[in-house]
Amino acid sequence: MAAPKLSERRVSQRYTLNHDTYIGHVVMEKTIVVPLIDISYGGFSVGIDRPEHASLCETLPKTSEVDLVILGVGTTGRAVRVFESKQRLGYAFCHDTASVLIFLRRFIEFMRLGEHLNTLDRGLLKPPYDSTDWLCFRGDGPTDLVIHQNETAGSSVDESVITFREKDSYRTAELRGGRLFTSVNSQASGSPGDRSAHDPQANDDILRKAACIVMGYLQACEDAHQPALRQLLSTLRKQLLSSLNPTIKTK
Repeated sequence: MAAPKLSERRVSQRYTLNHDTYIGHVVMEKTIVVPLIDISYGGFSVGIDRPEHASLCETLPKTSEVDLVILGVGTTGRAVRVFESKQRLGYAFCHDTASVLIFLRRFIEFMRLGEHLNTLDRGLLKPPYDSTDWLCFRGDGPTDLVIHQNETAGSSVDESVITFREKDSYRTAELRGGRLFTSVNSQASGSPGDRSAHDPQANDDILRKAACIVMGYLQACEDAHQPALRQLLSTLRKQLLSSLNPTIKTK
């Protein structure tokens, strides 16, 4: 029997991050910045996006110190190169400590929530969410993702509500009137789009987890839904990165 390919031996689900927007990057050996293509608990891939990076395999040691940055927050660890091509390098984490796993958990667990969203039957929805200009999805938790597309503005996303459960409360990220809001509620929403009192300033942690839910659903959604999801993800990403300086913000 032939040996299984590397992709078939993966233990952890790998999530794609390069959705037409700058979601994350890796700083290799404190000097070389490369875009993050995908991520899992076991490792990651980076893109070779510049001519000067064509000889990275010769420049970098096989095991490198890496600063991993996703949506404006980062951590440091070590990784060993396990795959090489002209367009991509693949790495496996050296889990010397639990710090990288703890860091990744805040992203990957919410991507998993998004990956398992399902389209809600319009017959189960209340007005106005039962109309064709609304996209409504629900998954485990429960987790809700609701998107309104403005047909008169080229189907642009002008309203969205993302709700998920964390510990004993429900967190909501809402796009409305061109602004992002967040809120925390001890009760589950009655239906997608239910609103509660907003925080005076959008909470970055809630926005970051909401973005991960969108990224997770992008792994499995219908092609027709991808433009709206990518636009929403871009809006969340811009909000999260707008107040950051170029250095890594570690939490």
